[in-house]
Amino acid sequence: MIGYLIKKLIQYFIVFFIILVVIFALPRLMPGNPADYLISSTTLTIGETSEILRMQLIERFGLNKSVTEQFMLFIANTFSGYLGVSWRYFPKEVFTLIMERLPWTMLIVVLSRIISLFLGYFVGIIAAWKRGGKMDITLQTLGLVSMSLPSFWVALVLLTIFAFYIPIFPLGGALEAGKIYKSIWDFISDALYHAALPVITLSIVTFFLDALIMRNTMLEILGEDFILTAEAKGLKDRTIMINHAARNAVLPFITGALMSFGLLVTGAIFVETAFSYPGIGMLLAESFFSRDFPTAQGILIITSLIFIVSNFLADIIYMWLDPRIRLMGSR
Repeated sequence: MIGYLIKKLIQYFIVFFIILVVIFALPRLMPGNPADYLISSTTLTIGETSEILRMQLIERFGLNKSVTEQFMLFIANTFSGYLGVSWRYFPKEVFTLIMERLPWTMLIVVLSRIISLFLGYFVGIIAAWKRGGKMDITLQTLGLVSMSLPSFWVALVLLTIFAFYIPIFPLGGALEAGKIYKSIWDFISDALYHAALPVITLSIVTFFLDALIMRNTMLEILGEDFILTAEAKGLKDRTIMINHAARNAVLPFITGALMSFGLLVTGAIFVETAFSYPGIGMLLAESFFSRDFPTAQGILIITSLIFIVSNFLADIIYMWLDPRIRLMGSR
């Protein structure tokens, strides 16, 4: 078991290092010079355009170093936990900036995963048990359609209908501007009210996939011999469906849910942009547009770590629930 975990840790470390290389290279492959934006925005603020100021800014942010030196410094800072200083929000550190935005992203991601998993679990069970029925056919049809729809398109449709034509929800933001909250409950209710449409969007995007995973796994379990034995014993359909079939089908469902959690964090980027929601997705978009390399790299590093950790937790849970994996790890 320990050998299995060590092997997985080595694999994830290699993956993380490759991701760091891509994260470092990606912003630098974009058109435009980050120094030009940095210096132009700074000179507009302080009203100076001297060459001395330009050279001081370039040296201050290490833009005068070679790509190799910048990469080595980037790797060293990353493994020491230092993500640098934001160019756009100077002198605020990138880690502080991300920690201010991350709770908003985690709010909509966690809520959407809870809703999607809860509904997907039960809908998948019923669709598999009544395979070929109306619910099963509808689930498969809508599942295929939902997989072809980008999340930002779903967000824009919901925003147009329920925030513009039927103004049930706000057009954007995480809180009402200028509102003074009398209690913590007022703050929570306002935050949930503004998070409703982003949560609904992410839930729609992930619900059908969760339900299809549960349905397909259930269909495999229903063909096993122990299900036939349970039916021969005369057990009730509900007992067979929940206690025997669903209980054994939940393993891939749980691991898939954890593995998709990291993907959902990155997928929230497009949803946050559509709703002007102040999470790390909006911050990443701002960073790319303004060529704020340190902030963009810091966000990608944090989201990559969330993805890797969620996959590692899925491996641990899978190993704990499936004795065959433990036996393989002990060899």
